[in-house]
Amino acid sequence: MEQERPEDAARLYRRVLTLDPTDGTVWYALVLLHGRMGDEKGALAVLRHGIRRVPADGPLRDLHAAACERVAIRALERSDPDGMAAACMEALRGLADAPKSVVLYEGLERLVRLALLAGRTDLAVELLVIKDRYDFPTVPPSAIDRFPLRLLGFAGWCAAAGLRHELWTPSTHSLSAAFSLAQPEWLRVHVEGLARMGTESVGVALDAEVEVVQGFYVKDKYESFVLSGRRTMLCETTATVVKNGCVPLVGVTPGAMAAVFRLPRSLYRTVEIDQPVLFLPSTPNYWHFLVDVLPRLMVRDRVPETRELPLLLFDLRRYQHEMLELAGIRPDRILDARALVGSGVMQVHYRLARAAVPSAVGYPAAYRWLRERLLPLCRPSSQSDGGRRLYLSRRGSAPKHRIANDEEVAALIARYGFKTVQPEQLGVLETIERIAAAKIVVAPIGAATANQVFLPPGGIWIHLHNPDFFHPESLWNPRMGTQVPMLGRLRHLAGRFTDEPDDRPADLLARLDIPVHIDLDALGRLIREVL
Repeated sequence: MEQERPEDAARLYRRVLTLDPTDGTVWYALVLLHGRMGDEKGALAVLRHGIRRVPADGPLRDLHAAACERVAIRALERSDPDGMAAACMEALRGLADAPKSVVLYEGLERLVRLALLAGRTDLAVELLVIKDRYDFPTVPPSAIDRFPLRLLGFAGWCAAAGLRHELWTPSTHSLSAAFSLAQPEWLRVHVEGLARMGTESVGVALDAEVEVVQGFYVKDKYESFVLSGRRTMLCETTATVVKNGCVPLVGVTPGAMAAVFRLPRSLYRTVEIDQPVLFLPSTPNYWHFLVDVLPRLMVRDRVPETRELPLLLFDLRRYQHEMLELAGIRPDRILDARALVGSGVMQVHYRLARAAVPSAVGYPAAYRWLRERLLPLCRPSSQSDGGRRLYLSRRGSAPKHRIANDEEVAALIARYGFKTVQPEQLGVLETIERIAAAKIVVAPIGAATANQVFLPPGGIWIHLHNPDFFHPESLWNPRMGTQVPMLGRLRHLAGRFTDEPDDRPADLLARLDIPVHIDLDALGRLIREVL
């Protein structure tokens, strides 16, 4: 009857509800029926009545929040901030005292972002109060600080906070020739972005009295946010990933201009540091530490007053100590906050009295600095070990980013003279030496791809990846495969997913964790073409 005579079906549902107005399943079915009829206003009216009659019904709350979200998105598409705000306000009313559900939780995060896009930070904070019940169930609301923030680039942040700072344009000229090489069409937009990065200034804030909330990790990427008087936040990326209840920053808008912030004080260990320190962000990931963190030490070359400051980082790994030592940092100049807070603490709130805070460094400048600083350390004997063709296997690494037929891949390319190595079994300098001596490197996506920066002139990097790596909606993956100095010397081969399509997550980032199967015939043809 719903398909053939939907109006009659709706009347029958309403008759059932007059007999039992507390039957949530009937309210739910009536809402869906109005949706199939294209009557969104009617569906919203039914949802309002249903929530009043059955306030504990989670699915109805979910449907209501989702419907309000769709209304807000359409208002966003027609540039109607008042309509967006009204939809968020409606959602807020429906979410009051709602029971917990996963769908509702994800919808809350999206509604916070929509409220910010509408310019209504007050609504965003109110929605955040509801979200806190899911994220921090053991923390009383009075123990959570919540406030909106402006997100600014480095120079604007220093100016807004009144911080003494220095800015300069790092040299990238020795890599500029790479931009003139012929590029595949799909690379062009990313090449243009990298060229712009090469002109960006970097700098350092000096004698900064700041707060830092640090120590929470999202997809192995560091997320460390420097606060200044709770007015502005230093924003170093426009693609922040927020998928974890411990992450205090919520609702980064496109272009990263606004956010709302919460700090559950009882979950964070507060550390006050009065001595001057050079503050660096922390990450357990090899790629991000080498490419995003280590190049910030160029500030020590440029600004003399930062040279003898101890480095403040969090929870350093052995390989990170080696990287820092290679970059000229003595072990006694490293202050690991892990020693201050103990082994069981992951969320840390710093109050720094006199911090030097280096800005992020664009990839062209970062790669030039890494090559100039680390390649001269390669030992002459490392150039003659026969490893001119390398396969960087992830067989001993974490399950994500795996090649499902790794041993078959290794056996195939061994016939062409490739030597298989597992980067996690090598020291940092040994890894750099191997790459610097290689002519061809075959490698799957993973942290070890950071070492592409050390490939010699004329070297080729063959990148094995999943089918979504160069997805048009991905803003970050293509960049990882196209950074200087790899422009013009990158080849790539997509494998096929090994999971069932129905089980595959919609999130592109999550799909990177699915092992892929590499077509051996296609790989063989590519190897022969390169050789």
